[in-house]
Amino acid sequence: MNIGELVRSDAGTVTGYIAEASFDFDAIFLEKVASDNPRAPLFNMMTKSPRGRDVRLGSIWERAAKETGEVYFSGYIDTAKSGFVPIRLFRSRQNEGVWNVVRQTARRRSREAEDIRLPEQGEPGGSGYHFADNTD
Repeated sequence: MNIGELVRSDAGTVTGYIAEASFDFDAIFLEKVASDNPRAPLFNMMTKSPRGRDVRLGSIWERAAKETGEVYFSGYIDTAKSGFVPIRLFRSRQNEGVWNVVRQTARRRSREAEDIRLPEQGEPGGSGYHFADNTD
């Protein structure tokens, strides 16, 4: 689900918004993270408090798609009311310099994953438990 967009200006600054029914952040901007830690995020996602202070909303890391190598960003925002919201940022195919902010949904099963078969009544389950018989 697309929940916002970030736009890179000609000067190189990135600003935008992220909004859903339970939250609406209008003045989003990115702040580069200065760290030698290889696991550190690339950017902190920032916004302004009601009194105009810079507040960290979340963090994002650079990623590359396994199949295509296309670069995207993955991270989270902390909405306070809704908790941590996992997000991804994908380059817009229609507008140069625009990144769509997408709420990350639950992962799909791998194609190699086997279907799980539940045990029949009276058959031992994988956990070692047995179903009770329905006989009186």
